[in-house]
Amino acid sequence: MVHGAIENKIIPGCQILAMSHGKLVYYKNFGYLKYDSILPVNSQTMYDVASMTKSLATTLAVMKLYDNHDLRLTDTVGMYLDYAAGTGVGKLTLAELLTHTSGLAAFVPFYREISPKGVWDSSYLCSQYSDTFCVQVADHVFLRYDYPDTVRHKLAIYRLNEKKYVYSDLGFVLLKEIVEKIAHQPMDSFLMEKFYVPMGLTRTGFNPRNWTCADNIAPTEEDRYFRKQVLQGYVHDQTAAVFGGVCGNAGLFSTASEVAAILQMLMNEGSWQGKCYLSPLTVKQFVTTCPMHGCQRRGLGFDTPSFAKPNAVLPEASSRRTFGHQGFTGTVFWCDPEEDFIYIFLSNRVYPSAEENKLSKSRLRLLVHEEILKALHAEKQ
Repeated sequence: MVHGAIENKIIPGCQILAMSHGKLVYYKNFGYLKYDSILPVNSQTMYDVASMTKSLATTLAVMKLYDNHDLRLTDTVGMYLDYAAGTGVGKLTLAELLTHTSGLAAFVPFYREISPKGVWDSSYLCSQYSDTFCVQVADHVFLRYDYPDTVRHKLAIYRLNEKKYVYSDLGFVLLKEIVEKIAHQPMDSFLMEKFYVPMGLTRTGFNPRNWTCADNIAPTEEDRYFRKQVLQGYVHDQTAAVFGGVCGNAGLFSTASEVAAILQMLMNEGSWQGKCYLSPLTVKQFVTTCPMHGCQRRGLGFDTPSFAKPNAVLPEASSRRTFGHQGFTGTVFWCDPEEDFIYIFLSNRVYPSAEENKLSKSRLRLLVHEEILKALHAEKQ
């Protein structure tokens, strides 16, 4: 199935990993970084995991702060972000942001304001670094230093819709800001200090072009509108790019094996290789479905689609306790605590263009998941 997908240019390559009862049962790399068949995918290849960032970075940071009693789920945005105080957005709770039930819009294309019709506004974008243009969004593309603040203030006064489930990037942009306010440090530094470095994860982080060569990173889209280049080691998501590559909704890069380490820590109720990173009660609370404003689809920072069956993204054999997340670039992970099973699929389906989502139409991620589960169930019999 995977080789067929590569031949049909659904994906250039991918990493697939599955674990059962804490043991590796399947792990394979397929294809190449690009369709030119020059650099093969290997176990060290890093992928832009897109919205999996919400779970594997932002939510982890929130969980740690919650564990330390530095925040409560009923706290509001305005309690931490001064620029949102007194606004409708400022009254939103952290639980509403984490469950996508806040009434925030799904997405706002802020980048189009600085690149109208694909033409750079020279007052915001420049090809050379300077004190004024110091936010790097790609190779030789620098954003004016104060534009992230402009986005923050626009978010704070954004008109809210009805409080119901609408999957939103904007809530996680705010959550990252809150994490940094409480932790008194950038979110990427906080995550490195509390999770990634002590766990021995050397290929998980933000802005990998700052610490590894491009050949170790699968490219994403050839961005012809905003950044005018093939993105390789710079975040694909435009909103995350506006924030310099470190954002709450996207920006994390990793490998299948290192994503597996984070997920196994969660499956172990917060422990990994003899060290406790989160309390069991916190892990259980976040990965369990959290009914909010009529929605029974989301945990706190995680997707829990089997709780409200039927769904189109999980095998029928998956239990109602399954949690995970998908990513726009062609990624997904699912954890089933009842079966003690982890499934990870990382690809760069957006290369060279994100326009036609052939991966989603092919249902490849789901079909591979189903085949692995069938094999495991057959072994048990």
